[in-house]
Amino acid sequence: MSDELIQVRTAIPGYAGFGDVAARRLTDQQVRAWVGEQLALVRERIPLGAAADDFEDAIMHCQFGDQHVIKALESDAFAEPDRAAAVEAEDGSLLTAASGADAVTSESVARFVAGVRVALAQRTTAILGFASKR
Repeated sequence: MSDELIQVRTAIPGYAGFGDVAARRLTDQQVRAWVGEQLALVRERIPLGAAADDFEDAIMHCQFGDQHVIKALESDAFAEPDRAAAVEAEDGSLLTAASGADAVTSESVARFVAGVRVALAQRTTAILGFASKR
């Protein structure tokens, strides 16, 4: 088991993985929900200031699944272990970017939100890219 998968399974008990279509859909929801919870912790503690618009974009990404991603996750391309492992690595990177929400300050909020948005975009790109390489 990779370090990223250990990290994800530690943070998200019941992480469904990529074994079948239902698991992949659930995994997408679980990861987005966890990241959204971390973002919400930041919003509860500190003013967002200039990062407010970027924050809202990130939280919307977490609240609502991208239909292109959901469709891609239905592809049997993710039955290949190397592709599933690559997306699990992206999940790990996303969780790393969203970790430490309790330490975010007014001075670091913009950097934190930017890091989460980049990780969300990279995960989306990886999923869409792998699905198109059937």
